[in-house]
Formats: sequence, C-alpha cells, structure tokens
Amino acid sequence: MLRLSWMISLGIALLGVMVIQHFFSLSAEERAGGGNLGAVGITLVLPFILLSLFTTFRYFVDKARKAQDKILRALFLIGGIALIGALIYFSLNYKDGVYIELGGTTKDEESKIYGFPVLNEYTNHVFINFYTFALIQTISAVFGGIIGTLKQIKTDEAFQE
Repeated sequence: MLRLSWMISLGIALLGVMVIQHFFSLSAEERAGGGNLGAVGITLVLPFILLSLFTTFRYFVDKARKAQDKILRALFLIGGIALIGALIYFSLNYKDGVYIELGGTTKDEESKIYGFPVLNEYTNHVFINFYTFALIQTISAVFGGIIGTLKQIKTDEAFQE
C-alpha cells in the first residue's frame, strides 16, 4: 500500500510540475502581460510536491529498514548520491540555457527580463522543471535510505545484546 501511495503522489506532483513548466512559462519570443500566473500554479502544486517528498522519504525509510543485503543497500546509496550529482549538473545546464535564450539574468541590462523579479513568467521553468523535481525527490529518497539504514543498525544492535 505504501508503494501505491508513493507512486500516486509522485505522479500527481510530477504532472503539476510539467503543467507549470509548459503552460505557465513564456519563451523568449512571447511578450509578458502583467503579473505571474505561474505563481498561482506553483501555489496550487506545492502541497502535492511536499506530500510526494514525504511519501518518498517514508517509502525509502521502509525499504532500507527491510533490506537484508548490506552491500546492495550501500550500492543504492552510492547510486543515489551519483544521481544527485548528475541531476545538479543537468539542472544547472538547463538554467544556463534558459538564461542564454533570454539574453541574461534579471540583473543584465541587455536581457529581456532586466528588472523583473527572479521568479517571473519567463523563468518559472528555471525553478520548477523535471530536473529540479527529480533532484529533490532523489535527495528525499537518499535521506530516507540513510535514516532507514541507521534505524535498522540500531535495532540490529538491540537484538544482539
């Protein structure tokens, strides 16, 4: 049942992130109106993202506690940390590509978004995209795996005494 709730919360949150990324962000060719409708979308999706983070954490705590093979558990943690590194690289690369397309950041005078706040209609997808979503989910999973491993070690030591 925990796996099903994890998959459902993950799917709903990912769907919300994709909607924000594709429908609430403008490309460099489009002209911004007034305000940032993406902020409304982010506000509506944020509870689902937080729920999916909590469910991911709980799922991986449970899986790490039940895992018997210490080598496999260590490999999964090392793989998770490597995945975090790769996602950071891809996320920064994606951000740089968006800012190049816009001509610079909000502080560059030649930029299309000069004088805008950091989170605006053109940069919503810099902060809310697949890479950042996968990154925070992976961090939650690795943290849950570490906590689950530590809890299992403590309970194993209690049984040995």
